[in-house]
Amino acid sequence: MAAKRKAGSLLVVILVVAVATSCVPVASGDEKAAPTCLTEYSKLCGKGEKKDVACTAMVDKACGTEATSVTFIERLFTELAEVGEKKEEAFNIQTSGGQRALKESVDKHGGCPGNKTVKDYSTQCGADCDKACMEPTCTDNCNVECPYMAARFGYIMATPANKKAIEQDMDCFKRCSKEKDSSDNKCRDTCKLISSTPTLG
Repeated sequence: MAAKRKAGSLLVVILVVAVATSCVPVASGDEKAAPTCLTEYSKLCGKGEKKDVACTAMVDKACGTEATSVTFIERLFTELAEVGEKKEEAFNIQTSGGQRALKESVDKHGGCPGNKTVKDYSTQCGADCDKACMEPTCTDNCNVECPYMAARFGYIMATPANKKAIEQDMDCFKRCSKEKDSSDNKCRDTCKLISSTPTLG
């Protein structure tokens, strides 16, 4: 009986040690931003012969030095999903007025590298993504996701002054959207987000 208890105790100890050694601390905040950042934003730089080396270098630098901005814009983008009017894209892909306002603000402040628009900067991402697609739903996802990815990266790459201006635009849009009977168009006008260059979506 004592031998059984001893064996049982030994098994419990082994299990506890196994669980303890398998629990790897999860990185939080800036520490976990870099790997996701590289995987995500490298999609804007093309593949194979069309890979833009300068773009890749920018992504590497941004993901290495702008982790705080990466974390901030990902969190803000999620928050903006609940701001403004919802819009059904093709195949029931839903976007929000707040997320579309972010694209407009990045264009307004020239956030994308090379002073390109969000639409221009997302073109290669969309082409590569579409080429890998096997069904129409996937293609529509590319057309929606790539411009938003470009908008987020545009914020990351923006100067500190332009980052602040984009954040102020988003604060304005969020405040306006809380008003009774406020439409996305009213809030775009109020926050001066109607740009001369149209954005995708």
